[in-house]
Amino acid sequence: MRLLSGCATVGLVLLLFPHRTTGQVAVTVETSNAARQKLRLVDEYLANQSWNEAVDLLQQTLDEHARSLVPVSSTRFLNVAGRVNRLLVSLPPAGLAVYRRGIDPRARRWFETGRDEADEGSLQRIVYEAFASRWCDEALWLLGQRAWEADQPRRAAGYWRQLLPGDNPRTGAPPGGRFHFPDSAHAPAEIRARLVLCHCLESRLDLARREWKRLKQHHPGARGTIAGEQGRLVDLLEKWLARPETWRTIGPPVEHTTLGGTPQRNGINAVPFDPGAALWQLTFGRQHTAAQSEETDRFPVVVGQHLYVADSFAVRGFRIDDGQPAWPRDDSTDGVLYPVPSGVPVRASLPRSGQIVTSLCASEGRLFARVGSPVTAVAVREPRPVFHELVGLDVDTGEGKLVLQIETSGLPESDNRHQWSFDGPPLVASGRLWVATRHGHPQVQMGVACFDTVSGKRIWHQQLGAAATDVEESMNVVTHNVLSLADGTLFYSGDLGLTAALDAKTGTIHWINVHTAPAHTGPHACLPDLASGQVFLCSGTDSVMALDATDGRPLWQRVLPGGLRHLLGVRHGLLIATGRSLWALETANGRIAWQRLARQAHQQTTGRGLVAGQTVFWPTRNLLHLLDLTTGQPQRQPLRLDVRGCSGGNLLLSGNRLVISSNGRLTILGPFAGNRSTTKTQLSQVRH
Repeated sequence: MRLLSGCATVGLVLLLFPHRTTGQVAVTVETSNAARQKLRLVDEYLANQSWNEAVDLLQQTLDEHARSLVPVSSTRFLNVAGRVNRLLVSLPPAGLAVYRRGIDPRARRWFETGRDEADEGSLQRIVYEAFASRWCDEALWLLGQRAWEADQPRRAAGYWRQLLPGDNPRTGAPPGGRFHFPDSAHAPAEIRARLVLCHCLESRLDLARREWKRLKQHHPGARGTIAGEQGRLVDLLEKWLARPETWRTIGPPVEHTTLGGTPQRNGINAVPFDPGAALWQLTFGRQHTAAQSEETDRFPVVVGQHLYVADSFAVRGFRIDDGQPAWPRDDSTDGVLYPVPSGVPVRASLPRSGQIVTSLCASEGRLFARVGSPVTAVAVREPRPVFHELVGLDVDTGEGKLVLQIETSGLPESDNRHQWSFDGPPLVASGRLWVATRHGHPQVQMGVACFDTVSGKRIWHQQLGAAATDVEESMNVVTHNVLSLADGTLFYSGDLGLTAALDAKTGTIHWINVHTAPAHTGPHACLPDLASGQVFLCSGTDSVMALDATDGRPLWQRVLPGGLRHLLGVRHGLLIATGRSLWALETANGRIAWQRLARQAHQQTTGRGLVAGQTVFWPTRNLLHLLDLTTGQPQRQPLRLDVRGCSGGNLLLSGNRLVISSNGRLTILGPFAGNRSTTKTQLSQVRH
């Protein structure tokens, strides 16, 4: 359905925000007028305490418009199911009793099916369609228990947390407050004790201690059993908090499989090491680039013993130990896996707006990339037929064999002037591929598409909103918007100031928040931290925002002087962010825990750093700083990069190899410093 169709039932909410160039971005979000009118009438019924009429109309609105959006403020939008559930849990006891008389028999059938047949879908249906029913109490408890037994403590905590009473236990969450079940029969002390254990097993000591303090404040004398030991819950849990070595620590290191490490964009569980000399370097030529090689901002990935990196028109693979091609072909040393044979790339001829960025995603032995022209919105008079596609390569057993190819024709039909583009690289997990999409110029539509990774068939395509930008039609637009994935929820946060949460399976929009567009040109991605229930993103030139992950409600915003570009990760209650300088912010309130200010040009951040264990790797022009995560203090003297033939850039850690991507070059540092014997330590220079 086109964005402007259905004018009788669809409303367009228009918001203006400063754009990063010279004018403004006008953002529109599609909402349902019919649902809005019903909800306004509900407000009148509630004011008159006409509970039957209010409940009947709320149920009708839910049945007819569950997936539509309605505004809850001038910049925030919820789907109707979320909005209706929030109204229902806020009903006074008399109104809630009326609702439950009608919904409880149906919810009970769903619960019994979910319990007896291990059908999680039926339990999830209660949470989505009948949250205020009495049986949702048991559904949330059972979902949490099953997640706990499946070794998913963060997900279990997400379910159980919704059973805790809010600021007003009688009426549910206050306007703008935490969404929760209104009158759970489960003891709050037991729920909080379980949350402490969940945070412990997630190695989130900050959250565990915070929840323990709440338990001590509200339920100091509550008793129970933990790990076979009986006593006061506060005392039993205090022993756990005092002995973190007894917890199951973060699991073994995982590979750096996409920008930001994992689909959550929150880094990887890597063990830091003290990098030394360069093992090998690779300099890219222009054969497969859309512009000069130095103008491409590359983000490599690692799968097994191989390092992969994308240019605009090619995907390459190398052995990470020595820089030789992953699978040599015809005595070629360029490492190109796709395209084979190499073709002549078609480069756009008109000027572009935006930085050229390339990144990849690896999943289950396959490597996925966006290959072709980086242009996502074509200039009106662009004479050349720019083209791009999504590809999947078998890097497990197929030596880079092409196994998936998705063209933009797989998206909905476009008008005669514009077609949909893949607005960044794909994100892949569990047999599904998701990618941000874009249509139009300078009138832009934003969306997210989902494809099957075996057949390439489109499963769904969800439009998020539209924007009227001030980019000249005579310019090609280059963007790189990257999705994030956490516990079945997709998060989109792009270059035009729209952040959204969607159900990864169905594409249903949970919420949208419209804010000031980020000032930098990409890559653009948000960082969800579902353990704390927050999503972090860049806003404007120099601000980081924290939103509630469940409804998009703003929690705090912090201005960081000198600009903001990368959110590196959340560890131990600290958000690590870089612009020109480096900051550690407390996730609970945005306060600056420590900072490393760059007062001169050579001290400024160069590339995307990383967080590994208790160490922050911070690259500047000629130095690599290794800093303590909790204090920001140096762990060693800065590492000289200029003497290693490179400069600061995008960092990747794999075992005892540190990869630096900058200025058209890859440099791989090993664990040894100084001069070594030439038989084992000769620097390999592989230039193309």
